[in-house]
Amino acid sequence: MQLPISERVALANALLSSIEPASGADVSQVEADAAWDAEIAQRIDDIDSGRVKTVPSSDVWKRIGGKPSGRT
Repeated sequence: MQLPISERVALANALLSSIEPASGADVSQVEADAAWDAEIAQRIDDIDSGRVKTVPSSDVWKRIGGKPSGRT
């Protein structure tokens, strides 16, 4: 578990890709899930490393002029 999360996700996706999909499996969904997993892992790495900073949601809502409908 010494690899960064993005590399662990890439390794896990490579291992999963090497397995024959179950009969009737939607391979495109598997590929989409793998792409999202990699994107999420990269974003987590970016935050953890300090390459990007998060913004509190209250600041975002102030900047765009309010909250979405149905929220208080």
